[in-house]
Amino acid sequence: MEAVLVAAGNWLKAQAISWLKANWPKLVGAFALMMTAVFIMAGGIASNVSAQEENNNASNVCRAIGFSVDSSLYVPPALGQAPQIPTDGDVEGFGPNDGEKIANARAIIAAGKAAGVPTRGLIVAIATALQESQLNNLDHGDRDSQGLFQQRPSQGWGTVEQVTTPDFAARAFFGGPNSPHFNPATGKASPRGLLEIAGWEQMPITVAAQKVQVSGFPDAYAKHEARATTIVNALEGTTAPGPTTPTLPGTGTNPGTGTEGETVFTADQYRAAGVDIDSFCNANYQLASTGGTAPTEPGVTIPAGEWTAPLKSRINSEFGMRFHPVYSAWRLHEGTDFRAATGTPVVAASNGIVKKVSWMGGGGLVVILTHADGIETWYLHLSQALVKPGDTIEGGQRIALSGATGVGTAAHFHFETRVNGKPVNPVPFMAERGVDLRAWS
Repeated sequence: MEAVLVAAGNWLKAQAISWLKANWPKLVGAFALMMTAVFIMAGGIASNVSAQEENNNASNVCRAIGFSVDSSLYVPPALGQAPQIPTDGDVEGFGPNDGEKIANARAIIAAGKAAGVPTRGLIVAIATALQESQLNNLDHGDRDSQGLFQQRPSQGWGTVEQVTTPDFAARAFFGGPNSPHFNPATGKASPRGLLEIAGWEQMPITVAAQKVQVSGFPDAYAKHEARATTIVNALEGTTAPGPTTPTLPGTGTNPGTGTEGETVFTADQYRAAGVDIDSFCNANYQLASTGGTAPTEPGVTIPAGEWTAPLKSRINSEFGMRFHPVYSAWRLHEGTDFRAATGTPVVAASNGIVKKVSWMGGGGLVVILTHADGIETWYLHLSQALVKPGDTIEGGQRIALSGATGVGTAAHFHFETRVNGKPVNPVPFMAERGVDLRAWS
């Protein structure tokens, strides 16, 4: 019996050792995740300060734009959110049998450099190819999608033979004069590439990639940013800006604690460096003022008041059906857009009660006010909310700062008016109440 127990013990020991050998990378990864806690996100944010300083700064930025950052509210991203970066191949970022993938990555980088695309653009392209094909030159895909970037011949990207040629596919992705689809008469490529996207350099990588790809999974590219940066670093031979390069400037007052003299980065500086700080805050925290919807209590009457423009600026997109500039599809634009730099004060259009302060996907940070007679006004793409649900608001009272959160091509302010839950055109709605929203157009 004793011999049996010894044999069983030895067998269990051997199994445990075998399991540890097979799974030690995952264990190390899990330990690293717990140690770095808050600052793990798709693609990550790195700087020349310590992990704790990074955590503090990101927390302060989230707090400054309206999120509660109490540690008890933090939920770390899933371990598998960002794919593991291989480290055992001939080139950093690749595995031992990735020779073909390395060749494809080299072709993409060479095409980008020939087109004069900066390092940031090379990272966008590699991240896109990682998501679309894992850097395999595929001869299949969704519908007629083919190649590294899953470009569709039926959509004008080229023949099957062309889009499965890495150099051709990469030049088409980058666009510009080197694109096989470039039209000298218009000075643009069609289908458009990265260089046709105005302001792509300031966009988060996932947004820049989506504007070229028009994917059904627009947020999928972000998780490949870290590996794409590693690959470009290794193959380009330079240090690439990205999740491992600290270039965010700024010193001043810590927005969360008021401590002076610390190096702090604002939300706008994160965005300018390509970091989607808004999605990071939304994924890891919850808005401080989102105690849920704050409906009007029975018997509470909201007094009718004078109406005023939420801000005084030029209209740049009207209410109605339009071809969406990001989603590239016809859909109802449920409000009116105004030109507004991030940080422009936004006021309540009339007396009301704050119904909700929330994050609403494409609308970004949103404030909703309830007014008399079943009327609501919605304020979208805000950078900061200055009110919380349940607050009683007077017309003309400052309630938020405009911004560039959510889905859009640039900073602007979107204003909606709703009657009994249905969106109506804000221009005639406000005109009936004595306010000409076109006065500054």
